[in-house]
Amino acid sequence: MPVESIYLTLLEFSILVTTAESLSLILAKYKYPSIVGELLTGIALSPYALGGVLNALFHVNLFSINNYVIFLSEFSVILLLFASGLEHGLSSLRKGGLLGLIAAIAGALVPYIIVYWYVSSIGIGQGAASFIALSTAPTSLAVVANIIERERLHSLPSTGVLIAAASMDDVVALMLLSSLYASPNADSMMGFTLRIIKILILWVIFLAASIIVIPRLLNRINEYLMVYASLIVLFGLVVSMVSLGFSAVIASFIAGVAVAESKEASRVRASIDALLAIFGSIFFITIGLQMDFRIITNATVITQSLIVSALAIAAKMMGVYPFAYVKLRNPIGALTASLGMIPRGEMGLVIASIGLSSGILDLSDYGLILIMVLATTIIGSLLYRRSTEFGF
Repeated sequence: MPVESIYLTLLEFSILVTTAESLSLILAKYKYPSIVGELLTGIALSPYALGGVLNALFHVNLFSINNYVIFLSEFSVILLLFASGLEHGLSSLRKGGLLGLIAAIAGALVPYIIVYWYVSSIGIGQGAASFIALSTAPTSLAVVANIIERERLHSLPSTGVLIAAASMDDVVALMLLSSLYASPNADSMMGFTLRIIKILILWVIFLAASIIVIPRLLNRINEYLMVYASLIVLFGLVVSMVSLGFSAVIASFIAGVAVAESKEASRVRASIDALLAIFGSIFFITIGLQMDFRIITNATVITQSLIVSALAIAAKMMGVYPFAYVKLRNPIGALTASLGMIPRGEMGLVIASIGLSSGILDLSDYGLILIMVLATTIIGSLLYRRSTEFGF
């Protein structure tokens, strides 16, 4: 009697998460972020690599990408962005001030413009070029926060600038994603500009309405029902905004920011953290699962991804450094903050996943982004950690 795919998926999920966590623990000894272990686990155990060999050996389709795996991945990314909104809240966005906002905007737009110019020049289409460029825009706040926490860097002058800019450049990237998600191919610069304005207005309306209404409603609910009510808010906002053409990840982030303003936000945050401890890694593992090993070992893909990685690193520092220097008045501190903005991660992979599922990116483009995320995360983590030794 054949085993039903739902049970195989649950076993697959358990094996993948356990393997990823084990690999992440090993890599943590060498101070590599957990996202590296999760991506490598997905790549290694994908049906295109070792997973396919094990499937053939045991005559069972254990390591596969089916609707159940996709569901778990979608659930994971919604939780990740909801948690990101909870962590940001309005307070952390306010702390950055005007210079933090400008640094975030420049730190997102400069890589976008430079990488878009390069990938377009090598013959990649406009839609795919936009998604590849956008994947280089946001810094991985999760990677940066992990390093700061583990190395106890909270007291450094550069840390405040870094956290503020990294928090806000996610918002900038989400706004750009909203525009690209609605229509990836702009007919003209005027059309693109008008669409950006329209998306920005809708963003402000949804965000303002959510922040004004949702906390007041949640504050009237019994504290023991707070977590369940927050899930209704999360998925209700996701359904509402997806029906209007937004991405689910954008709605999840806004829901998190709104819930963060309620009195019992800490209770919700603790429950979401518990869910993420189980489901949080599956999105990154699935990113690796979807990658054909033959593509990411292709010489052309590797070459182009390394060029894009170099441009992404240089452009991020170009965008952030001037404003970090004005804020800190210290060249080493400004350099430290700029280096801390190099790692890309969860948001870049979210953008890649949306681009692939919508058919805008092919597997080669997807592989390029995956290698870029790995390269910038590893290089940025090492450079940032080394720069903090100067005490700035």
